[in-house]
Amino acid sequence: IKKYSNFAAFPIFVGDEKANTIEALWTKKKKDLKDEEINEFYKFVANDWEDPLAHLQLSLEGVGSTFKALLFIPKKDSFDLMRTQEHKTVQLYANKVMIVEDCKELLPEYLHFIRGVVDTADLPLNVSREMVQSSPVMQKIKTTITTKVLQWLDKMAKKDTEKYDTFYKTFGKLFKYGINSDFANKDKVIDLLRFETSTQDDTTSSSFKDYVGRMKEDQKEIYYITGESRAQVENNPNMEYFKKHETEVLFLIDPVDAFIIPSIPEYDGKKIKAIDKGDIDLKEDDKTKDPEKNALSGALIDLFKETLKEQAQDVKISKRLVDSAVTLVATADGADKHTEQLMKMMGQDVPKSKRILEINAEHPVIRNLSKRYIANDKDPMLEKCIVQLFESAQLIDDELTSKSEYVKRMMEIMEEATQ
Repeated sequence: IKKYSNFAAFPIFVGDEKANTIEALWTKKKKDLKDEEINEFYKFVANDWEDPLAHLQLSLEGVGSTFKALLFIPKKDSFDLMRTQEHKTVQLYANKVMIVEDCKELLPEYLHFIRGVVDTADLPLNVSREMVQSSPVMQKIKTTITTKVLQWLDKMAKKDTEKYDTFYKTFGKLFKYGINSDFANKDKVIDLLRFETSTQDDTTSSSFKDYVGRMKEDQKEIYYITGESRAQVENNPNMEYFKKHETEVLFLIDPVDAFIIPSIPEYDGKKIKAIDKGDIDLKEDDKTKDPEKNALSGALIDLFKETLKEQAQDVKISKRLVDSAVTLVATADGADKHTEQLMKMMGQDVPKSKRILEINAEHPVIRNLSKRYIANDKDPMLEKCIVQLFESAQLIDDELTSKSEYVKRMMEIMEEATQ
């Protein structure tokens, strides 16, 4: 009786004991609600011991969707948050009498972190679970609540960034799935995404809108890199060009990011590109246009291509490398290595794609190899160095499988160099 009728408008007694003792706060006016009673109400309905991070009160009247609601964002996620079928969401009431304790149908899955109460007069008390799931009234309420929650989050992001950052760090992994599941609100969810970037410290996150507002006048694309950690992506050789030119790069270091970013091809008319793809628009430095140096490197590239014809998709002179000798980049239509790794971890059968090897024509090792090639294009050391360079790029990308062969070859090269 307490479970289903705690908020009934009339007194209910079991013997001499009153069974319904909790006030239905969602029926009160906003100005009459006190923070203390809101917090206590949340703890009761959510079975939580902490105060909520934020709350939203709704009172709406319309055709097919007359309802009141008091919704909460918890401060912390529960252990079963990503197992959304086990995670409790909101309670559904009809005229203050609970009819569904955990009504997942009231929210899209990516908003299942929301707790609280929804009360409508448009459903009968004897409604079955099946009727709830198929009811057009429920669908209308769900659409309205989803819109209101996204507006609430947008306002929080603009007016209380500290609170929004707390929400995003806690529930961002689940929230991001809205990109691939809620197509009607996809643009709203995209605007609420946040990422670390190369020009901001790790305590600051940026939206796509923030990033675009800081773009240089001649920059045509939005750049990003995926990885396991900030330290890993910051030290990736493909970042060298962007550091040199002080061009901002989004750091997508949450595993979920690798799955949502293919669904966001552009923002504000600007294409979103991975910096470890071979088709990004980079300016060419004057030194890479030197005909003599290009001819020298071009002759060596042919040997690279022949030596690595089974391992590399192609070999090109790089415009993105500054300090490193080589790097591996994905083809325009290929998955980046981080995405491939994540898909394999999830048990998906992903065929390994060949990558493009880019070489830095200005690097001393490449220049010395060019000279050695001109002196003797049959020199067996050339092939060893080429394979070693390719596997060094694999090692940085955590893709090297033949580590013993790599070390053995390195010793052979060192032995000859020290003779």
